[in-house]
Amino acid sequence: MVIVSSNPDTLLRRYRASNQQSSILNRQLSHRLILGIDTSTYNCSVGLVKDGKVIGEKFILGKSVASESLLGLIDNLFDEDIKFSEIDAIAVSIGPGSYTGLRIGLSTAKGLAMPGNLPILPVPTLSVLKSVAQTEWDENLLLFIRSRQDLVYFTSSFKDERFILSPKIFHDHFDTALSKYPQISVVVGNCEFPVDASRRLYVRYPRGGHVALIAWYRYDELLSLSKPDLEPEYFTNLELKKWNLNDRLKYS
Repeated sequence: MVIVSSNPDTLLRRYRASNQQSSILNRQLSHRLILGIDTSTYNCSVGLVKDGKVIGEKFILGKSVASESLLGLIDNLFDEDIKFSEIDAIAVSIGPGSYTGLRIGLSTAKGLAMPGNLPILPVPTLSVLKSVAQTEWDENLLLFIRSRQDLVYFTSSFKDERFILSPKIFHDHFDTALSKYPQISVVVGNCEFPVDASRRLYVRYPRGGHVALIAWYRYDELLSLSKPDLEPEYFTNLELKKWNLNDRLKYS
Protein backbone atom coordinates (compact mmCIF):
# COMPACT_ATOMS: atom_id res chain seq x y z
CA MET A 1 0.00 0.00 0.00
CA VAL A 2 1.23 3.48 -0.83
CA ILE A 3 0.49 6.85 0.68
CA VAL A 4 1.78 10.07 -0.83
CA SER A 5 0.92 13.12 1.21
CA SER A 6 1.90 16.68 1.96
CA ASN A 7 2.53 18.11 5.37
CA PRO A 8 -0.71 19.30 7.04
CA ASP A 9 -0.83 22.99 7.96
CA THR A 10 -1.56 22.35 11.63
CA LEU A 11 1.43 20.04 11.92
CA LEU A 12 3.67 22.56 10.17
CA ARG A 13 2.67 25.23 12.66
CA ARG A 14 3.53 23.03 15.62
CA TYR A 15 6.93 22.02 14.28
CA ARG A 16 7.78 25.61 13.35
CA ALA A 17 6.65 26.89 16.74
CA SER A 18 8.83 24.34 18.51
CA ASN A 19 11.76 25.29 16.29
CA GLN A 20 11.35 28.98 17.07
CA GLN A 21 11.47 28.27 20.80
CA SER A 22 14.73 26.33 20.57
CA SER A 23 17.91 28.26 19.77
CA ILE A 24 19.62 25.14 18.48
CA LEU A 25 16.98 24.86 15.76
CA ASN A 26 16.82 28.49 14.62
CA ARG A 27 18.41 27.89 11.25
CA GLN A 28 17.61 28.05 7.57
CA LEU A 29 15.79 24.84 6.56
CA SER A 30 17.64 22.99 3.81
CA HIS A 31 16.77 20.59 1.02
CA ARG A 32 17.72 17.49 2.98
CA LEU A 33 16.21 14.18 1.87
CA ILE A 34 15.49 11.91 4.83
CA LEU A 35 14.41 8.28 4.90
CA GLY A 36 12.19 7.33 7.84
CA ILE A 37 11.71 3.79 9.18
CA ASP A 38 9.14 2.60 11.70
CA THR A 39 8.94 -1.05 12.79
CA SER A 40 7.81 -0.43 16.37
CA THR A 41 4.36 -2.05 15.89
CA TYR A 42 2.58 -4.38 13.45
CA ASN A 43 2.70 -1.52 10.93
CA CYS A 44 6.02 -1.82 9.07
CA SER A 45 6.34 1.57 7.43
CA VAL A 46 8.87 3.70 5.56
CA GLY A 47 8.71 7.23 4.19
CA LEU A 48 10.66 9.97 2.47
CA VAL A 49 10.66 13.66 3.37
CA LYS A 50 12.10 16.51 1.33
CA ASP A 51 11.65 20.24 1.88
CA GLY A 52 9.50 19.53 4.93
CA LYS A 53 6.97 17.41 3.05
CA VAL A 54 6.27 13.70 2.91
CA ILE A 55 6.91 12.84 -0.75
CA GLY A 56 6.40 9.09 -0.44
CA GLU A 57 5.31 6.51 2.08
CA LYS A 58 4.78 2.74 1.99
CA PHE A 59 3.61 0.30 4.61
CA ILE A 60 2.48 -3.24 5.22
CA LEU A 61 0.38 -4.21 8.22
CA GLY A 62 0.81 -7.59 9.87
CA LYS A 63 2.50 -9.50 12.66
CA SER A 64 6.23 -10.13 12.21
CA VAL A 65 6.34 -8.67 8.68
CA ALA A 66 9.31 -6.35 9.19
CA SER A 67 11.98 -9.02 8.80
CA GLU A 68 10.67 -10.04 5.38
CA SER A 69 9.20 -6.80 4.03
CA LEU A 70 11.25 -3.85 5.27
CA LEU A 71 13.99 -3.83 2.64
CA GLY A 72 11.45 -4.33 -0.14
CA LEU A 73 9.38 -1.39 1.07
CA ILE A 74 12.46 0.81 1.16
CA ASP A 75 13.50 -0.27 -2.32
CA ASN A 76 10.04 0.56 -3.68
CA LEU A 77 10.27 4.13 -2.37
CA PHE A 78 12.91 5.02 -4.92
CA ASP A 79 12.64 5.49 -8.68
CA GLU A 80 14.42 7.27 -11.53
CA ASP A 81 13.66 10.67 -10.03
CA ILE A 82 14.74 9.90 -6.47
CA LYS A 83 17.64 7.55 -5.79
CA PHE A 84 18.87 6.12 -2.51
CA SER A 85 22.25 7.75 -3.11
CA GLU A 86 20.56 11.13 -2.59
CA ILE A 87 19.61 10.33 1.02
CA ASP A 88 21.19 12.66 3.58
CA ALA A 89 20.13 10.80 6.74
CA ILE A 90 18.12 7.84 7.97
CA ALA A 91 15.63 8.38 10.78
CA VAL A 92 14.33 5.43 12.75
CA SER A 93 11.63 4.98 15.37
CA ILE A 94 13.71 4.16 18.45
CA GLY A 95 11.08 3.02 20.97
CA PRO A 96 9.17 2.08 22.95
CA GLY A 97 7.57 -0.71 20.95
CA SER A 98 8.06 -4.27 19.80
CA TYR A 99 11.40 -5.64 21.00
CA THR A 100 12.05 -7.54 17.77
CA GLY A 101 10.59 -4.84 15.55
CA LEU A 102 12.75 -2.09 17.00
CA ARG A 103 15.89 -4.17 16.58
CA ILE A 104 15.05 -4.97 12.96
CA GLY A 105 14.41 -1.31 12.17
CA LEU A 106 17.60 -0.05 13.77
CA SER A 107 19.84 -2.80 12.40
CA THR A 108 18.46 -2.18 8.91
CA ALA A 109 19.09 1.55 9.28
CA LYS A 110 22.67 0.88 10.41
CA GLY A 111 23.31 -1.45 7.48
CA LEU A 112 21.98 1.06 4.97
CA ALA A 113 23.80 3.99 6.56
CA MET A 114 27.22 2.38 6.79
CA PRO A 115 28.42 2.55 3.13
CA GLY A 116 27.72 6.27 2.86
CA ASN A 117 28.47 7.08 6.50
CA LEU A 118 24.97 8.53 6.86
CA PRO A 119 23.77 9.76 10.26
CA ILE A 120 21.05 7.74 11.98
CA LEU A 121 18.50 9.94 13.73
CA PRO A 122 16.62 8.28 16.65
CA VAL A 123 13.00 9.47 16.89
CA PRO A 124 10.87 8.55 19.94
CA THR A 125 7.98 6.31 18.90
CA LEU A 126 5.32 8.12 20.90
CA SER A 127 6.36 11.39 19.27
CA VAL A 128 5.79 9.70 15.91
CA LEU A 129 2.34 8.54 17.00
CA LYS A 130 1.62 12.06 18.22
CA SER A 131 2.58 13.46 14.84
CA VAL A 132 0.24 10.99 13.13
CA ALA A 133 -2.63 11.78 15.50
CA GLN A 134 -2.26 15.55 15.17
CA THR A 135 -3.04 15.33 11.45
CA GLU A 136 -6.56 14.23 12.45
CA TRP A 137 -7.32 15.76 15.83
CA ASP A 138 -6.59 19.29 16.96
CA GLU A 139 -7.40 18.59 20.59
CA ASN A 140 -5.97 17.05 23.73
CA LEU A 141 -4.86 13.45 23.22
CA LEU A 142 -3.89 10.41 25.27
CA LEU A 143 -1.38 8.38 23.24
CA PHE A 144 -0.27 4.81 23.89
CA ILE A 145 1.73 1.89 22.53
CA ARG A 146 0.83 -1.52 23.91
CA SER A 147 3.51 -3.28 25.95
CA ARG A 148 1.88 -6.60 26.85
CA GLN A 149 -1.48 -7.74 28.16
CA ASP A 150 -3.17 -4.55 29.40
CA LEU A 151 0.10 -2.70 30.02
CA VAL A 152 0.85 0.29 27.82
CA TYR A 153 3.49 2.95 27.33
CA PHE A 154 1.62 6.23 27.30
CA THR A 155 1.92 9.99 27.26
CA SER A 156 -0.31 13.01 26.77
CA SER A 157 -0.50 15.71 24.14
CA PHE A 158 -2.25 19.03 24.70
CA LYS A 159 -3.36 20.99 21.67
CA ASP A 160 -1.82 24.32 22.64
CA GLU A 161 1.62 22.99 23.59
CA ARG A 162 4.62 23.09 21.28
CA PHE A 163 5.79 19.82 19.77
CA ILE A 164 7.86 18.04 22.43
CA LEU A 165 10.43 15.73 20.89
CA SER A 166 10.89 13.51 23.95
CA PRO A 167 7.68 13.53 26.01
CA LYS A 168 7.55 11.99 29.46
CA ILE A 169 6.58 8.34 29.09
CA PHE A 170 4.71 6.22 31.62
CA HIS A 171 4.26 2.44 31.77
CA ASP A 172 1.16 1.12 33.48
CA HIS A 173 -2.21 -0.57 33.04
CA PHE A 174 -4.42 0.96 30.37
CA ASP A 175 -7.12 1.81 32.92
CA THR A 176 -4.52 3.63 35.00
CA ALA A 177 -3.54 5.66 31.95
CA LEU A 178 -7.17 6.68 31.51
CA SER A 179 -7.54 7.66 35.15
CA LYS A 180 -4.38 9.77 35.01
CA TYR A 181 -5.94 12.00 32.34
CA PRO A 182 -9.68 12.18 33.08
CA GLN A 183 -9.97 15.44 31.12
CA ILE A 184 -8.83 13.84 27.84
CA SER A 185 -11.55 12.19 25.77
CA VAL A 186 -9.62 11.21 22.61
CA VAL A 187 -7.40 8.15 23.03
CA VAL A 188 -5.08 7.06 20.20
CA GLY A 189 -2.99 3.90 20.18
CA ASN A 190 -1.99 0.80 18.28
CA CYS A 191 -4.70 -1.58 19.54
CA GLU A 192 -8.24 -1.78 20.86
CA PHE A 193 -9.13 -1.49 24.54
CA PRO A 194 -12.57 -1.06 26.12
CA VAL A 195 -13.42 2.54 27.05
CA ASP A 196 -16.54 4.09 28.52
CA ALA A 197 -18.94 6.40 26.70
CA SER A 198 -17.01 9.53 27.68
CA ARG A 199 -13.97 8.43 25.64
CA ARG A 200 -13.27 7.79 21.98
CA LEU A 201 -10.51 5.32 21.14
CA TYR A 202 -8.94 5.26 17.68
CA VAL A 203 -6.42 2.71 16.43
CA ARG A 204 -3.57 4.42 14.63
CA TYR A 205 0.04 3.40 14.05
CA PRO A 206 3.36 5.25 13.95
CA ARG A 207 4.41 5.79 10.32
CA GLY A 208 7.71 6.08 8.51
CA GLY A 209 6.73 9.32 6.83
CA HIS A 210 6.21 10.97 10.19
CA VAL A 211 9.50 9.58 11.50
CA ALA A 212 11.24 11.33 8.61
CA LEU A 213 9.13 14.46 9.04
CA ILE A 214 10.10 14.89 12.68
CA ALA A 215 13.74 14.21 11.81
CA TRP A 216 13.67 16.84 9.07
CA TYR A 217 12.37 19.54 11.39
CA ARG A 218 14.42 18.51 14.43
CA TYR A 219 17.53 17.49 12.50
CA ASP A 220 20.15 19.27 14.60
CA GLU A 221 18.73 18.04 17.89
CA LEU A 222 18.51 14.44 16.69
CA LEU A 223 21.91 14.58 15.00
CA SER A 224 23.45 15.21 18.41
CA LEU A 225 22.01 11.84 19.51
CA SER A 226 23.39 9.90 16.55
CA LYS A 227 26.17 7.51 17.52
CA PRO A 228 27.64 4.20 16.30
CA ASP A 229 26.46 2.21 19.33
CA LEU A 230 22.86 3.46 19.15
CA GLU A 231 20.40 0.99 20.67
CA PRO A 232 16.58 0.82 20.81
CA GLU A 233 14.94 2.45 23.80
CA TYR A 234 12.86 -0.25 25.44
CA PHE A 235 12.16 1.80 28.57
CA THR A 236 12.84 -1.26 30.70
CA ASN A 237 13.83 1.13 33.49
CA LEU A 238 10.17 2.01 33.96
CA GLU A 239 8.44 0.13 36.73
CA LEU A 240 6.48 -2.89 35.48
CA LYS A 241 3.21 -3.37 37.30
CA LYS A 242 2.16 -6.91 38.19
CA TRP A 243 -1.13 -8.15 36.81
CA ASN A 244 -3.34 -10.74 38.43
CA LEU A 245 -4.99 -13.84 36.98
CA ASN A 246 -8.15 -11.97 35.96
CA ASP A 247 -6.04 -9.51 33.95
CA ARG A 248 -4.22 -12.39 32.27
CA LEU A 249 -7.50 -14.00 31.22
CA LYS A 250 -9.08 -10.72 30.14
CA TYR A 251 -6.24 -9.54 27.90
CA SER A 252 -4.69 -12.81 26.70
